[in-house]
Amino acid sequence: MKKENKAFGKKMFDFDGNFYTYTGKIFDLMVVSVYWLIGCIPVITIGASFSALYAAVTKSVRHDRDTISRQFWHTYKQNLLSSIPLTLIYGGVLFVMFLNIGILNAKLRNLFGLFFMVLYALVIVFFIIAACYVFPALSRFAMPSGWFVKLSFYMTVKHLPISLILLAMFAAAYLALLAQPALFLIIPGAVSCVASYMIDPLLDRHMPEEIHASGENCE
Repeated sequence: MKKENKAFGKKMFDFDGNFYTYTGKIFDLMVVSVYWLIGCIPVITIGASFSALYAAVTKSVRHDRDTISRQFWHTYKQNLLSSIPLTLIYGGVLFVMFLNIGILNAKLRNLFGLFFMVLYALVIVFFIIAACYVFPALSRFAMPSGWFVKLSFYMTVKHLPISLILLAMFAAAYLALLAQPALFLIIPGAVSCVASYMIDPLLDRHMPEEIHASGENCE
């Protein structure tokens, strides 16, 4: 028994053992979380940063393809221009909805105002969920912006149970970051990694037909 325990411990702490493998992945999640934060600073590049975050955790952390730094910045630069229209669409809608809720809350205290506040809140929730799909899709497919929007709307409704799980997970992450900002060092990468286990199989099912036909690997 002692020999078995020693063998297990030696294997675990080998250079390619579980200890170094998992600590390396945790370190990668911390590094990519910092990259994501830096990539979001110009604001208009938020979409590119989310797309690069998803690609990096999926390909580098989960599948050990390329280094986390090279994968993140490659995807970031590759999707920078195509992400801007999507960032403006989703960010613009969310900004207008929050603005309308604020105006209604300040000026209307009746049922009419409450109705529209609930309506705007539902639109906000819908677009936040859709954004959970659109930027991962951007990291994998090359399509016009309109098709990305349609795909994200369709997936939000089609896979509603998963959509609600994603919403709850990102809401919990947001609250955790508000409570402890230092968690920015790990939460973005960790949450994106967990989300990829749910989103990636769905993206495989909704891969554009021309990619299926050509047999290209969009990853």
